[in-house]
Amino acid sequence: MRWLRLCGVACVLVACFRPGPAGAVEPADGPGCLGVTVAECVGWLRATMTLDEGFLADAMARRHEVDVNGRPLGSGLVVVNGKLPERPGQFVILLHLGLGDIVKRVESNLTTRLTDARTEAAYDQSGLYQIVWRLLGRRCAGIVKLDLYRFFENSVKPRIRQEQQDLSKGLWGMHRLVSHASGVPYCGVRFGYTGLTEWRGSADIRSARNPKEFSSIQLE
Repeated sequence: MRWLRLCGVACVLVACFRPGPAGAVEPADGPGCLGVTVAECVGWLRATMTLDEGFLADAMARRHEVDVNGRPLGSGLVVVNGKLPERPGQFVILLHLGLGDIVKRVESNLTTRLTDARTEAAYDQSGLYQIVWRLLGRRCAGIVKLDLYRFFENSVKPRIRQEQQDLSKGLWGMHRLVSHASGVPYCGVRFGYTGLTEWRGSADIRSARNPKEFSSIQLE
């Protein structure tokens, strides 16, 4: 999975962020990030969160890089690092581009894993609502926070499939549990979720100490 390759690099970047946007912005105010040009998407994200502008400028410049023979080097991917005004922590948003610089798929990390979330407070902690309404914009202008959480609880969770990967054995054996669901219809797009838990020791996750957790959503 692309996230498993990128999170080790992108998620640990130390950024110098500009001051955040002022004023309240709502989903109906902007285009979101799906089916629009990367410039429109980035402009909308800039209006609703604080972006690492230096990293973004470099990522935008590299999206059409070619080798000496004129062959594309990039994979049509722009990585955006940003912070939300209402919560700490960094979000890494992957913009997958198609022809004409149109964003065809978007991925974003969450700050907590959602497979165990049950309450509104637990979902709030993940940043799910704050990220989803930004990525969808006016495509889902009437988005309601609790409705989104119920969609995840009642429509996404039943489709999550888990796979445990025992990468090595022994006292310090490495184990990984991948939770994944994809293609769930929501507001005219397909919604996906990926959760990752890694730990060392016994293969039984219940005995894991200080497991590393990562989760992301995908919209296309």
